[in-house]
Amino acid sequence: MKKLIFIAIILLISQLGFSQAPKAATPSLKLAYVYEDYILQNLNDIKNLQAEVASKKVNLETKLEQKAKNYQEQYAEYQAMMKDITGLTTDSLNAKLKRVQNIKKDADDFQTKSEADLQTFIQEKFTAIREKVNASINSVAAEKGYKFVFRRNADAANNESNTVMLYSADNGKDDLSDAVLIKMGTTPPKKQ
Repeated sequence: MKKLIFIAIILLISQLGFSQAPKAATPSLKLAYVYEDYILQNLNDIKNLQAEVASKKVNLETKLEQKAKNYQEQYAEYQAMMKDITGLTTDSLNAKLKRVQNIKKDADDFQTKSEADLQTFIQEKFTAIREKVNASINSVAAEKGYKFVFRRNADAANNESNTVMLYSADNGKDDLSDAVLIKMGTTPPKKQ
């Protein structure tokens, strides 16, 4: 789908550039680009999300450690009971074993659910941030009068980084990345 859109844009540009009709007073076709990975890397919302996730991880790890410690204590008690079974009934041993197994299952279930909940939380928050970034890109592009804005990421290893621009001789003047960061309330880092 992206390739079809890209091809359609190239065809449109070539039609405009090579048409035989005399050039009328038409507005110029303005193209721009953003480094989406740069925006996300420097965005306050992402930094806040990272801090929030780190805090949640510490909280979950603390709870999991408590559950693991409880399991170890209960299991040690059960093993001590097994060393001296005089005066104990099979029912009491089985009941203790069942409690230990339930504690272990509870800890395992807690870990699985916590990891899934954390992933869902990250995904929902990140999706909301991406939507805000896209809305800001659209807003900045409209304010500056651009007809097309391309994503031009620095990290080609990123799965979403498709090469959509093969050449740019603008020396950065059509890079809207800092304008998008400013629009979103983040001060861009100083250029080196």
